[in-house]
Amino acid sequence: MQVYQLFEPAESALIVDGNEKHVLIVDDDDLVRETLQFVLEEGGYSVHAASSGAEALRILERQPIDIVLSDIFMPGMNGFDLLRQIRERAPDIPVILITGYGNIEMAREALRRGATDFITKPYNIHEIPIMIERNLVRHSMLADQTRRYEDAVQQSYRATLEALLAALNIRDTETEGHSERVAAYTMAMARRLNLSSEELRAIELGALLHDIGKIGVPDSILYKPGPLTAEEWAIMKQHPVIGYQMCMKIDALRPAAPIVLHHHERWDGQGYPHGLAGDAIPLGARIFAIADTLDAMTSDRPYRKALSFTEAREEILRCSGKQFDPAMVELFLDIPEEEWQRLRATSVAERTQRAAA
Repeated sequence: MQVYQLFEPAESALIVDGNEKHVLIVDDDDLVRETLQFVLEEGGYSVHAASSGAEALRILERQPIDIVLSDIFMPGMNGFDLLRQIRERAPDIPVILITGYGNIEMAREALRRGATDFITKPYNIHEIPIMIERNLVRHSMLADQTRRYEDAVQQSYRATLEALLAALNIRDTETEGHSERVAAYTMAMARRLNLSSEELRAIELGALLHDIGKIGVPDSILYKPGPLTAEEWAIMKQHPVIGYQMCMKIDALRPAAPIVLHHHERWDGQGYPHGLAGDAIPLGARIFAIADTLDAMTSDRPYRKALSFTEAREEILRCSGKQFDPAMVELFLDIPEEEWQRLRATSVAERTQRAAA
């Protein structure tokens, strides 16, 4: 049994990012585990100890952990298996693997599998806090770099989205503000479903960009005051395909592409561009179809005045099972008329504020 030399306690707890750090020690050797726990607690860490990989996973489920020190050769679940389980559950936690049978190949394998550091026994107990601090500081720096990168990506994404919407509003002035309103209506319905955050983001993005393909429609067709000819209408009906192709060329917009492509499909299969019917139409597009119709009917047009929300609700109900998914119509009707009016007023106010900024 290796005897470990203790060192003088640190004067204060290690603090990274303003928080005391929680260390999880995993080792089936009682003496090793207790020695490391004593040393690290004296050094100011909050220490949790497990004698097996299974016990370690139970601790990770109930307790936030900042860094893990685990032996490799343990009965049952070994250190590599534990590392894999940790990476599946909490991919960002630093994991230091420890072994008494270490060599270069094993160290390489540990790092390849996702360990952030590797220690061989016997080791100097003085080195453990230093290694922990090094890994925690490195992790903090990487996390900060990741946040800055994600912020930059989000800023670029928002700028791209705003530019596209501005370009669309310039091209299609008759329906200015329509994209924002219909996105708000769509999300009022989508949030009442059991959807993931990723699905909700894709639906909102698709609702905002649904008509972006109109940028590719010739002015002579888009601005024609009278009825379109059959040939002109065939060109106009390509705007979902054009919009889909535009979204697919930008990584951040790809989740919106299916809704952009299918936002003019109908439940009865009489829509375009592909004549999809029923559940073959993406859920986001089925929700959007109702929101789009609601905004179209409750907005003024050159050829008619806006209908009331009550009249629009009655028309949407009449078209249930033909133009619209009956289940989504039922969801729509469950939302009080006052909420639709509030969403429209909020959308108008926000647009006015942006224009004045």
